[in-house]
Amino acid sequence: MRILLLNSILYTPRTTPKGRFIPQIDSIEDCMIVKLGIEFASQGHEITLVAAKEYRPINQQDFPMEIIYFRSIIPNLFLPTVLPFHPQLIHFIKKHGKEFDMIISSEIFSFNSLFAACLVPEKTLIWQEAGDHNRKFFKLPSLIWYHIVARTCMRKVKVIPRSLVAGRFIKQFGLKVSSNFIDHGVDGKVFHFQKNKKNSFIVVAHLDKDKDVMSIIILYKKFIERYADKQYILYIIGEGEESRNLKEYVQSNQLDQQIFFLGRIPQKELSNFLGNAMCLLCNSKKELNMMSIGEAIVAGTPVITNTIPYSHEWINQKKLGIAKDNWTEDDMHEIVTNNQYYVNNCLLYSSQLLLSGLPNKFVTQFNLKWL
Repeated sequence: MRILLLNSILYTPRTTPKGRFIPQIDSIEDCMIVKLGIEFASQGHEITLVAAKEYRPINQQDFPMEIIYFRSIIPNLFLPTVLPFHPQLIHFIKKHGKEFDMIISSEIFSFNSLFAACLVPEKTLIWQEAGDHNRKFFKLPSLIWYHIVARTCMRKVKVIPRSLVAGRFIKQFGLKVSSNFIDHGVDGKVFHFQKNKKNSFIVVAHLDKDKDVMSIIILYKKFIERYADKQYILYIIGEGEESRNLKEYVQSNQLDQQIFFLGRIPQKELSNFLGNAMCLLCNSKKELNMMSIGEAIVAGTPVITNTIPYSHEWINQKKLGIAKDNWTEDDMHEIVTNNQYYVNNCLLYSSQLLLSGLPNKFVTQFNLKWL
């Protein structure tokens, strides 16, 4: 099949006290949508990806697919970090739409999805991540979009949620929503199952206040104090504006021999740390879809998280760890004590998360006759 991927926002913008911005990065090879495009191409499909020019990397690389970058128009009104606006896409679809067999567009709340839904609804499939309204401007733009724009212009388009939560959210707007969901895929060429664990915990997060890594450090401190066991190491992978505060806290509490900050590391190195860890720890205030959770499970590493990530439902259902709000050091002890039980559950479920299975899932859903 010849497939057009519409995904303007290639990677997550950074949030600072002054607002959100798009950091310049050297490469996009680890971006989720790029990996998906490469996987489609490796299975014989011809892929074109449309993205916002603001996310173009510093270094240009050769990928087995075409990548087209459109400049965002009126960026002060339609923020490229939230709702990029590419009217050039209208001309592109009108000119080349007949050449594609399927169009996969990210998010209902997107001009890309609107243009595709209006011009070639029979070829368009929307891959929905959001499970609630965007909070910008008191949710007003999102409320208008879902209740008026989506109901009016997207009724003929198939929608595939990325989680159970997203599915429940979009069903209320009278759209054609699949009862199945397709999660973000994990690259099985990079992340491998590791049965034997070392005495370590791991955090993978951008170090800002929203990720609340400080709370995890405090809980780790309680864990080693309560269970009198300082042999367990905590690795923190990531960078951000809270890095200095976190390091100062660790130093002042004499935890520098147990907690290590590794910064940003390549995915292959991340795979080793994830696979060796007994547990991935998450306590984010906002992050809804965490790639690191799927990567940990594929690596055979259980997860402790609050209920903010959409994946919390299947973590509990499949016993892949513990997902609850206000988790404590007792939950860490539970994972350590019964680690092999949770590791085995991760092995049983991991095949459902692999990136290699996504192309067939999309093609199957696209070809189904929906009511």
